[in-house]
Amino acid sequence: MLIKLIYLAAVYLAGGIPFGYLAGKACKGLDIREHGSRNVGATNVFRVVGRGPGLAVYLLDALKGFLPVLIAKAAWPSPNVPDQWFFIGAGLAAILGHVFTPYLRFKGGKGVATASGVLLALEPAATMIALAVFAVVLVTFGYVSLGSIIASLAFPISAAVVRIVQNQDPLVPIVALGWLITILIMLTHKKNIVRLLNGTENKFSFRKDKVTPDAK
Repeated sequence: MLIKLIYLAAVYLAGGIPFGYLAGKACKGLDIREHGSRNVGATNVFRVVGRGPGLAVYLLDALKGFLPVLIAKAAWPSPNVPDQWFFIGAGLAAILGHVFTPYLRFKGGKGVATASGVLLALEPAATMIALAVFAVVLVTFGYVSLGSIIASLAFPISAAVVRIVQNQDPLVPIVALGWLITILIMLTHKKNIVRLLNGTENKFSFRKDKVTPDAK
């Protein structure tokens, strides 16, 4: 048990590595928290620093969630429900590290990229469905925030439906995790939701944009 707790603490610290902040410093010599949306996530890096760094930050943030879960499953392989919760705990530790990074006074990103990595490692089929939903919403409406919110809703529903189709019990820990992540995404996107309702949310484009300080 002690080893597992140490592992979770290490995952939290690794999840807290602010790749968006580091990309801004390395590529432009700027503090990403003072530009664009002032968020250290991949979307703001894409807009302020460039497409290449933005994509790199997204992949690195996703790996912060993907690798810890894979390592936990390899180190402590077990189909038992308590162990499934431990794998989920590793994923949550990575997400919380990203959202509340200890390296930037506990103010990090919004957790979407890291959560996608966690869910891909835990439930690939439902994650791919959620990513497809995100892509459709982004292309149709142009809002990253809206795509993230709807995709977070699509994941637990997809995970449950997949199990029902396979004649399995849909009331499993991964579905509970999906709803927990949905709540977290909603909380980290509170301002975005208000702007979406007011019609003032900035749309995403595949080039660097000047965005308002409070945009995503």
